[in-house]
Amino acid sequence: MSIFRLSVFCLTFGLPVFPVNAAPNILVIIADDLGTEALGMYGIGEETAVTPNLDSLAAQGVRFEGFWSQPSCSPTRAALLTGRYAFRTGVRSPLRFQWANMEAPVPQLPENSPTELWYEPIGLAENGEAAVLRQPPPPEQLPRGPGLDEIMLPKILGALPEPYTSAAVGKWHLGDFSNGGVNHPNLAGFDYYSGGLFGAPSSYFAWRHLENGKLTAETGYYDQRVNDDAINWISDQQESPWFMWLSYSNPHTPVHLPPTDLLHSNAKYLPANFAGEENNRAYFYAQVEAMDTLIGELLESMSQDVRDNTYVIFLGDNGTVSWDNPSPPRDPQRVKGTVYEGGVSVPLIITGPGVPEGRQSAPIAHVVDLFSTILDLTGTDHESVIPENLLLDSVSFAPQIFDPEAPGTRTWVLTEGSLRGQDWSAIRDRQYKLVISDDREEFYDLLNDNNETDVLSLESLLGEARTAYDTLKSLLDALVN
Repeated sequence: MSIFRLSVFCLTFGLPVFPVNAAPNILVIIADDLGTEALGMYGIGEETAVTPNLDSLAAQGVRFEGFWSQPSCSPTRAALLTGRYAFRTGVRSPLRFQWANMEAPVPQLPENSPTELWYEPIGLAENGEAAVLRQPPPPEQLPRGPGLDEIMLPKILGALPEPYTSAAVGKWHLGDFSNGGVNHPNLAGFDYYSGGLFGAPSSYFAWRHLENGKLTAETGYYDQRVNDDAINWISDQQESPWFMWLSYSNPHTPVHLPPTDLLHSNAKYLPANFAGEENNRAYFYAQVEAMDTLIGELLESMSQDVRDNTYVIFLGDNGTVSWDNPSPPRDPQRVKGTVYEGGVSVPLIITGPGVPEGRQSAPIAHVVDLFSTILDLTGTDHESVIPENLLLDSVSFAPQIFDPEAPGTRTWVLTEGSLRGQDWSAIRDRQYKLVISDDREEFYDLLNDNNETDVLSLESLLGEARTAYDTLKSLLDALVN
């Protein structure tokens, strides 16, 4: 048995006992392109967004440091729902928009809609339609979503003795023509789906909407519709426990000014129509603030009894994108799409029954670990629901939720993907991090250099640093090579 297989088996199935409520609800909230430097609570960015509701959520629960995502959206989502790394599911890069291959209605942008700036990998796009409706490459060249043979969280939760009802609302970005297309969210196990099938709306004010396999053209404000659908679905639930995947598109591009009724800071005075890209950060923070307001509306809509029995898990799907001009000390060339800290260090906040208030916890963990952690929060016996032949990478960090002083379960975490024309991998322990891109290796001491400004010389490594490098390199070679 390999070192990796043994470590995963022991850590995943040698689970501790911890307090949980009977059949608690699970609400997973995902922000799109939000790195830790954007939130004041992390104390990283020189400039941060106004987020009173996320600040309140963190005060009610546990805020995690040292939490990694994948470097882009589709791989993070696949890892969370399957508990498996990207090199196992095959979802190593973002799925492409495929509206051009579908009989999808074309929404009409309302008059006087705010300016929106859409970006492609090489820079500013002419307009949203050009970005998302261009003819995609041949199917064999398109990135694939997770196969239908992958066992996802909603299917497991729906098959428990006390089954969970489930809904996915908002961004999906896991469906393609090989795994069910418009039906993929439901085929993945969700009882209800409403949102945008691909990566982001072509406009936040006019978009293609999918609800349980039916496509329509909609107008309004996209994330407000996402929020309203989530609120309505939760209010309709009766006695059964429920699991909701709520994925906003904010603060993903297109860069824009959200409706001012969602803004309470000076951001509401930003001009709705703007030219140029020099002020994108201000609009990015306005989009974060609008999302924060919507999160407040959602949580306020829940009755106290429901809220008291619900675990709320908030995270970012990857770091801030370069177009949004992330605040120093982040390097705009080392953000989303890379495995540097600016690309994979994302916020994680968890509240719910038994979770201590206002605490911080710093175990190293990865989005793939939320799979096993969520099963633990529901009180599920892993061995009774996970097939013996299914190799999971997920390691529960539930002990650190209930006791932030508990030592971390993991000794290393991995993130990797195929992005920007390169293959990227990074692996870290509690202090050191190894980055490999194509044939280049970089080694960092994150405890003393969290912004990765000082590459350690591999030829000069001694003692603990040399041992850490050798161990991490051996693990990485065994995993992805």
